[in-house]
Amino acid sequence: MSKKGKGFWARLEDVPREVLYVILLIVFIIPMLNPIGFPVPISDAVKKWYATIDAMPAGSAIMIDFGYSGGGEPELGPMAVAVYHHIFRKGGLKSITMSTSIEGPLLWDKVIAEVKPETYGAKYGVDYIHIGYISGTETAMAAVGKDLRATTNTDYKKVSLDQFPIMQGIKDASSFKLLICYTTGGDQSEGWVRQWYTPYKVPYLCSVIAMMVPTMLPYQKAGQIVSLTAGAQAGEMELLIKMPGRGIKSADVITLTHLLVFAFVIIGNIAYYGRKASERAGGG
Repeated sequence: MSKKGKGFWARLEDVPREVLYVILLIVFIIPMLNPIGFPVPISDAVKKWYATIDAMPAGSAIMIDFGYSGGGEPELGPMAVAVYHHIFRKGGLKSITMSTSIEGPLLWDKVIAEVKPETYGAKYGVDYIHIGYISGTETAMAAVGKDLRATTNTDYKKVSLDQFPIMQGIKDASSFKLLICYTTGGDQSEGWVRQWYTPYKVPYLCSVIAMMVPTMLPYQKAGQIVSLTAGAQAGEMELLIKMPGRGIKSADVITLTHLLVFAFVIIGNIAYYGRKASERAGGG
């Protein structure tokens, strides 16, 4: 083989890492700007989330804990958005949110701004409300479960709960038909099992960051959690509600980057064996 041919294989084998990083960056940006919509298998866990909410009778109250920090928002925020879309689209449900994370109210505001409940005809204080950050984690869970009004009597903007129709008849854990928790902390994810499921048997849906799933799976297998998901599964929920969002974009990024790495491996091997063949043929 000619020196030119040898040079080609060598150059292909030794592509500068900066070039590879630029290609990776481009592949990362494309689906974020314009989702491609690669097929995403929908897990049984996400199907159960959807079915549990869909089966709730009109007038049912749901306790939702925004128990995650800002660092967990990219993973858990899209799931919270998708679930709120489902709740508001179904209609007739009361969404009462509290936060066991001090950042929870701000992250809730972000989610609500993205969901735009008014497009479903939902009104704050009538269909949904945030009763604020309640410190103490498990102590807060236990206190709210025993007597919500004795724990807090205002929403997150310090307006009396008596001013809101949604709070009529809401007294304690027995007032709720479902519990949902989005969290980056084990104190929250496990705490709700101990403080609400065990004493009151409130059905519990839990969404955590991926690294927490192995810790929480035993609770699901024991029947203490109806369904456990990782925030990265938000794209599956978006497909079920037919509203692609940030979750689908993330899934597209993961798929494309995996395909790119696979392509890099193939090209690298072709370049390696091409160079070896060139050397054996005496091409330089």
